[in-house]
Amino acid sequence: MKIEFSILAAAAAVLLLAFQAPRALGAEELKAHQQQMKVCNGQADKKGLDGGERNHFMRACLKGKNGNGHKLTAQQKRSEACNSRARDKGLEGAERRGFMSECEKPPVQQQVAEKQKLRGCERRAKGRRLDAEETRKYVYGCMNGSAAGTGS
Repeated sequence: MKIEFSILAAAAAVLLLAFQAPRALGAEELKAHQQQMKVCNGQADKKGLDGGERNHFMRACLKGKNGNGHKLTAQQKRSEACNSRARDKGLEGAERRGFMSECEKPPVQQQVAEKQKLRGCERRAKGRRLDAEETRKYVYGCMNGSAAGTGS
């Protein structure tokens, strides 16, 4: 009787281990959302997406929109590029905000802002009654924000 009980207990232990071993060894099947994420990641890799476009693609794909994430708008692309440039330059605080404000403007607005800045620099140089070479240096410094343009 003791032997039969021992055999029965051993058989039960073997069955329990057989059901728990895959889970203990990490061989558990992926859950549905994990499988979907794996599929979407693979599609994003095949398309060579990165950064914001990859994020948009992944969101759309995981929501079940056939993996056709929308493209970034021109403004979003500009914003990402400016963010990257600001990070590369190590800009922080007010300096970063000023840079981002100018950088994120559409190209046409950037050109208009540059022309207005140039006119302002030229007007201040004229008010100082500088000679041609001094005017050129002043305007160059004024446009680039260097000390040469401050007239110090």
